[in-house]
Amino acid sequence: MIPDSALIFTFILSALLLTLAPGPDIVYVAMRGLAQGWRAGLVAALGLITGIFVHITLAALGLSAVLASSPVLFAMVKYAGAAYILYVGWQIAKSGPVKMEEAAATPRFTLSHIYRQTVLMNIMNPKVALFFLAFLPQFIDATKGHVTAQFIFFGVLFQLSALVVMASVGLFAGSIASLFRSKAGDGRWMNRIAGGGVMLIGAAIPAKELWAFLSETYSN
Repeated sequence: MIPDSALIFTFILSALLLTLAPGPDIVYVAMRGLAQGWRAGLVAALGLITGIFVHITLAALGLSAVLASSPVLFAMVKYAGAAYILYVGWQIAKSGPVKMEEAAATPRFTLSHIYRQTVLMNIMNPKVALFFLAFLPQFIDATKGHVTAQFIFFGVLFQLSALVVMASVGLFAGSIASLFRSKAGDGRWMNRIAGGGVMLIGAAIPAKELWAFLSETYSN
């Protein structure tokens, strides 16, 4: 059963606003585009969307609820994801810029590597799973039945909305990077900035937890 048009419009508007809000995903796509060109930014966006599909499927099947109910498992996945984000950022920072002619000559290795990294990074982020577990049910009417089908329907709508935003960010960041590189040497400094930005995303996760722990400890 397809929901009414007003509900679909409200959902798409909410999805666009949530995706446009500054956050780790949109920053990551922008940093990929800045560091390695618009192709890398676009592939990173596709990788994130693929990861979102995995989370939506798990949430639809109710597996995300199991993750949320286990603090130990949640913490393990969260810190493993943070470590992987740090690794990805380091790889970006130390790599040389991917020139357009080189990307055209070896697109499979370079872009497929970025895609796999991004998919894995997104899948290892439990907050994404919990987000969909909390957000999507707000638009599902259990009285109409086919709850899983409704879940998947809204999940696909969210993916399409996120793809439009993320792909636009990746393409724009890559285009800007190409313009700067043509006027500022080989652009290695942009890779260091982009990689550092990605590493900050990863470091922010354990740093926030550590700050909360210290604040609670010394306030008692």
